[in-house]
Amino acid sequence: MNKTIEKILGWMLLTPPLISVFMFLAQLISKDKMLRKFLYTIWTGEHGDTGGYTSALPLYFGLMAIAGAYLIKDSNK
Repeated sequence: MNKTIEKILGWMLLTPPLISVFMFLAQLISKDKMLRKFLYTIWTGEHGDTGGYTSALPLYFGLMAIAGAYLIKDSNK
C-alpha cells in the first residue's frame, strides 16, 4: 500500500478517538448542566429502575486509535 494512503487512513482512524478525548475532558471541566447531561448520555445509559449500562464506544475508539497509530508508524519507515 502506498505510504501516503497509509498515513491518511491512519489519521482518519485516529481523529474520532482524539475528538472523544477532548469531549470527555470538556465534560469534566464544564459547569454547563446541559453539556454535561448530553455528553454523559453518550457514554452511559439507564435501563428502567434496575440500573444502567456502559457503552462499548470507548472500546471501539481504542481499537481505532491503535490501528491508526500502527498505520502512521509504518508509513514513516
